[in-house]
Amino acid sequence: MAAGNVYVANWYGNDVRVYAAGGKPALRDITNGVAFPNSLAFDKSGSLYVGNFGKPSGSITSSVSVYRPGNSQPERVITDGIRGPYALAIAPSGKLYVANYGAATVTVYARGATQVLQTIIKGIKGPEALAFDTGGNLYVANWNASSVTVYAPGKGSPLRTLKTGIATPDALAFDAAGNLYIANHHSNAVTIYAKGQKKPSAQIKTGVREPLSLISTSAKQLYVLNYQNNTVSVYDETTLKPLGVISKGIACPTTMAMSSAGLLYVANACPSTMVVYGSSWSTPLRTIGNGLDGPVAIGIAP
Repeated sequence: MAAGNVYVANWYGNDVRVYAAGGKPALRDITNGVAFPNSLAFDKSGSLYVGNFGKPSGSITSSVSVYRPGNSQPERVITDGIRGPYALAIAPSGKLYVANYGAATVTVYARGATQVLQTIIKGIKGPEALAFDTGGNLYVANWNASSVTVYAPGKGSPLRTLKTGIATPDALAFDAAGNLYIANHHSNAVTIYAKGQKKPSAQIKTGVREPLSLISTSAKQLYVLNYQNNTVSVYDETTLKPLGVISKGIACPTTMAMSSAGLLYVANACPSTMVVYGSSWSTPLRTIGNGLDGPVAIGIAP
């Protein structure tokens, strides 16, 4: 595995397609252990985790497949406690956390394990996103409860529940100062909670339309992926003022990711493409379509 390689989960293609850094060339397809993939994560060692949603009918079982760096055969497949995995996250401790939308749980697994170590139920309702702060506290975005629940490391009961300014949250991000950004899909807003606070400090509405994904950068810029108006809007995290809008090449966007080199990758559903942007937002570096079929998650190898 090379640092910066790009992994794209294709829902309809039932595979994870791997590209070299920058999106070119395509290197390989991962198909073994993949079934309707919709979430990706990497641990510190570079192992890839693929959340396979499966089918509601049960004809294809939900799972999380784990691949060692550079491999296309899963090292292990986790099915215990997995039901409709919507998001994956690796804790600072190395434990795997899985948001199970189909079971209204977050399940926890020790490093290298396939059996559930802990199941978090309290405060969980339609979990769609997971994030950890610098203290190792877990944040869960609950779509069906319009809340974000916060859990101390290893605990199963919420430390606190955030609700003010939150409506159908589907993405979370922390900036370098520890501020929490929450994408509220149906209220067309990004709500901001200062570090450790129980009430929001601010809200961004200008240019936000059905936000699906958030990225906070080291340059103190916030990127917001907007499904409704086919854009990525960019904001100054200090002033919250808009810095620009990326629109060329974006159509029915599903997710985005940014590499450590500052390359922005945006996945589109109509048609199935991935667009790569450099320092110039107005013109994409390239648009990739061949081999993509319903891209819903992007992962960048560490």
